[in-house]
Amino acid sequence: MRRIVGIVRWICRTLVRADVELLVAVLADVLAGRRRDIEIRDDFRRKHPHYRRFIVDPLSPRTEPPKPTAPTLDWHHLLVEYEAKHGRPLPPVTRRSATSHVPAGHTCQQCGAPSDYLYFNDGRKRTQLRCKVCHGLSPVQRRLRKNHRAKYWCPHCSGALYRWKVQTDVTLYKCGNDHCPAYLKNLARLNSAEKKLRKKRSSQFSVRYIYREYHFRPDQLRVPAPTASRVDLARIHSPDNVVGLVLTFHVSFGLSARMTADILRDVFQISLSHQTILNYCEAAAVHLHRFNLAHKGPSDALCAGDEVYVKVDGQWAYTFLFIGAESHKITSYHVAPKRDTHNATIAMNEVARTAPGQRTTHLVFDGLGAYPAGVHFLNAQRQQENLPPAFSFTQVFGLENRDDPSAQWRPFKQLIERLNRTYRFHTRAACGFPSYNGARVLTVLFVAFYNFLRRHSSLAYDRPVHLDELDTIPTLPARWCKLLDMAMALPDAA
Repeated sequence: MRRIVGIVRWICRTLVRADVELLVAVLADVLAGRRRDIEIRDDFRRKHPHYRRFIVDPLSPRTEPPKPTAPTLDWHHLLVEYEAKHGRPLPPVTRRSATSHVPAGHTCQQCGAPSDYLYFNDGRKRTQLRCKVCHGLSPVQRRLRKNHRAKYWCPHCSGALYRWKVQTDVTLYKCGNDHCPAYLKNLARLNSAEKKLRKKRSSQFSVRYIYREYHFRPDQLRVPAPTASRVDLARIHSPDNVVGLVLTFHVSFGLSARMTADILRDVFQISLSHQTILNYCEAAAVHLHRFNLAHKGPSDALCAGDEVYVKVDGQWAYTFLFIGAESHKITSYHVAPKRDTHNATIAMNEVARTAPGQRTTHLVFDGLGAYPAGVHFLNAQRQQENLPPAFSFTQVFGLENRDDPSAQWRPFKQLIERLNRTYRFHTRAACGFPSYNGARVLTVLFVAFYNFLRRHSSLAYDRPVHLDELDTIPTLPARWCKLLDMAMALPDAA
């Protein structure tokens, strides 16, 4: 209601009375269905908030079958308590016919009482036993999946997961237990409209525990490098300081290539076309990408991640960024056309690559389901090698703190949001990119500037990754040149 009142106040401040009357008439025509060119927004999503939501359970499945649980009660103690309370011992079950006899060997799963104290509880079906000692129920035959056929078990109910779907890059396993706590909890979250719709479209509501086993190869998890440029910086006719000026204005100050060319021509009397500036940046990014990966140092114990929208060839693409909570350095970056599990895993795998030792890194990210799915995949890879998990994680949802985890981890989510705004400032002048290589080039140069050259007030105006070779260099263009020389001196395998 407050939102509607705010819209009405804005309309009254902006429009005069005649315009408001005309607006009311147009709205009346829309509500009456007389304006086919204007459609009212469908409120289906608001009425069905859980419809087709991609949810990944934070718990990984169990890889070993659950151990048989011992009876929680002792039937001997219960018989003693009964005799002390009633003054007489509890007699066994009196059999009225031979068909009601419980075969020997059956015991109560709750207290371990023998078959003398058990009787059939479901009439002629003879599938359920009731204990006279503890009044608990036990099945005559346990209906469990054979352990040698199951690969994973539900972390909530310990039931075996069955293979639900098999695709090229992922296999899905689902828990079919109708008494699973996760299933009952998710089912209770549905409102009346969703429960009614679920009877017709049950597959559109994710209420059961599902584990996605991805089949990514190691070569599919590498951060893509910019395409090799046709320009060789060692053979260009311009001096090295010109390349430093180009990177300073175009990357550090976030100016467009055309504005950078104008400044070089009008201020420094250096004649370069905007395409030449883009070519220099593309050639520098090839070397600086290897330098970023080789010299970023170990990743922090706590990292925050998010994705930023960028325009590539007129379509929205995404730049995945991860930043260290203590050092404030960018530990991973990746430009991708989709926000799927594969691309999120590429970014997180780069964070895990430089984690010191076998340490478990804690990640903070938003509610995108691709992140937990990627964490499960990377942790499963570590588990196969008998190593500790690569990641633990916390998801921060929305813009308001509606639960304790969101309030606790909100500052780290704000840290990555601040990095996103900085990234947008340095890429806004490009007004989109004609190809993914152009987006990767500017992203690589931005990361190099952010980690090695940009001073941060939160770090006492030091750089996130300190390089001693840059301490004695006073100007930013000269530091760009020195950084580029160090990158070009790296071997190809770095």
